[in-house]
Amino acid sequence: MGEAVLSVSGHCTVVLLIFMNPPSDILSADMQIAAARFLRWMPGSMRVHGDQLIIEGWALGLWDMPSRVLINGLDAVDVTWRIASPDMLAKFGAVPNADASRFFARFPLPQGQTLFPDGFVRVNVTGTFGEHRLSYRTAWYLADPALESQVPTPARIARVIGAPDVHAFQLGGATIVKRFEQLLLERFERPMSSFDSILDWGCGAGRLTRYLAMLAPDVIGADIDADNIQACREMLPKGRFEHVSLRPPCSLPADTFDLVVGVSVLTHLGQEMESEWLVELHRLTRPGALLLLSVQGLAQMALYDAPTSQKIEMHQRGFVDQGINSQLKDVVADQEYYRNILHSPDYIMTHWSRYFDVLDIIEGMAGNQDLVILRRR
Repeated sequence: MGEAVLSVSGHCTVVLLIFMNPPSDILSADMQIAAARFLRWMPGSMRVHGDQLIIEGWALGLWDMPSRVLINGLDAVDVTWRIASPDMLAKFGAVPNADASRFFARFPLPQGQTLFPDGFVRVNVTGTFGEHRLSYRTAWYLADPALESQVPTPARIARVIGAPDVHAFQLGGATIVKRFEQLLLERFERPMSSFDSILDWGCGAGRLTRYLAMLAPDVIGADIDADNIQACREMLPKGRFEHVSLRPPCSLPADTFDLVVGVSVLTHLGQEMESEWLVELHRLTRPGALLLLSVQGLAQMALYDAPTSQKIEMHQRGFVDQGINSQLKDVVADQEYYRNILHSPDYIMTHWSRYFDVLDIIEGMAGNQDLVILRRR
């Protein structure tokens, strides 16, 4: 704690205690609380097994403890709470009951009904009162296996999510797209199908494009990874795909898109390149277009065990380049291009507003990342 500042006004004396360097345990707790508030829970696995849906995962609570597992709004019939989870203390030691935060749930498939009424099953963990209009932000979605397209090779998946995990690839992609769909309905009263042309910017192996194409008539995926773009063309006939160079401009025409999604793209671009691509996105979008772009926030930092020094640096500097990310080293010629980047909310609100109206930042909604909602002026 820094020095006390004494201010005397009339008969009132005010003492301000200025924290020059907040204690690291407070900062660590802030990250953990962000995960408990905005992620709330995460599935370790969510699979159809025989005539049942089986869910395993962890759930955190602060004031309201998790008490219900809902599948398409219906309670799971067999839930085991508070399974011993000593490993969770390392990440979430400041959160109550973190050491017993794992759970198991079973849901028999409804007789004569489909588990995938709109092509997806929705699973959520809530408190006593169940879901409400904003509950989509913590729901996880799994697509009907009968509707799934061919999946990429493990190496292509690993370049996108950091591990060759097909289940995580599908579960994460379906969840992000369905959350975005509900966000557009809730905030703008627009179904995904109402957008004339959608750009999946940084589509990688088509993790989002495969599900966007189920919901919208015209979806284009664009990426710097030529190998993944070619694979997407072969596996996902409902989408169109464009290989783009590392540096804009790209060959896509101006004023084309009324919706852009870009998950975990600006988390990997240096500051100069970020500005160039924001200018390019402005060129590519129509007036009034919406952009949903993700950044790393406190909730993801807690998941990644980020040191509190990163949080301090992020807020002091606004934009932090942590160095090279090697996930694309085999497919990108410039080995310095793909990086690990942190943004502070204030930096986003000020710097990105040069190019777009920054409407909101929603914590933890883009998978585990924060979602920035922008609109083209």
